Amino acid sequence: MPSYKVCIFVALGACWTTFVSSERKLLIVITHKEILANKMWVNYSLVETGGHETNVTYLAYLEAVREIRDMKTYFTYSVRAFNGAIQNPIISRWADPCELIRRPPKEKLLKMYYDPLVKHSRIIRCPFKPGDNMLLNITPSILPVPNFIPENDFYIEATTYTRARTKIIFESRVYGSLLRVNVHNKKS
Repeated sequence: MPSYKVCIFVALGACWTTFVSSERKLLIVITHKEILANKMWVNYSLVETGGHETNVTYLAYLEAVREIRDMKTYFTYSVRAFNGAIQNPIISRWADPCELIRRPPKEKLLKMYYDPLVKHSRIIRCPFKPGDNMLLNITPSILPVPNFIPENDFYIEATTYTRARTKIIFESRVYGSLLRVNVHNKKS
């Protein structure tokens, strides 16, 4: 057998071994964030830990300044075009954070992100009394992303209002990318 055929055979074998022993996973990478809190309602601080963009944890500390009985949050998820322009939202929905604290969601889409967030955070009851605080431990790389979603740049906006939707309590805008990586399985 000619030597170039052996080289091709070895290269294909190495590629196949890598393909079989690795798993493709989408990671959420945050590139920019804008977070605004209404000081009449909450005090807010954010600590970013981690050395690499694919392994960053955000510790968000919120403290109620006045009583917050009910609130509604409007979430949108949009894909950004190659020129950076934001497209129409792919997903947009209202959620009631107090209701989520009282009764965890049964809907698969909400539950997929709610469970890891609650597992690593300190979230108390609702309504919030003045001085009540919560710590949200958000590690984007552990949040599940379905594999059928393509790599893309995204924009997420979340705005929290009072129940009557007259005052904004909190708003955030997050820009980032979905990055597909190989996760190598360790063989025993």
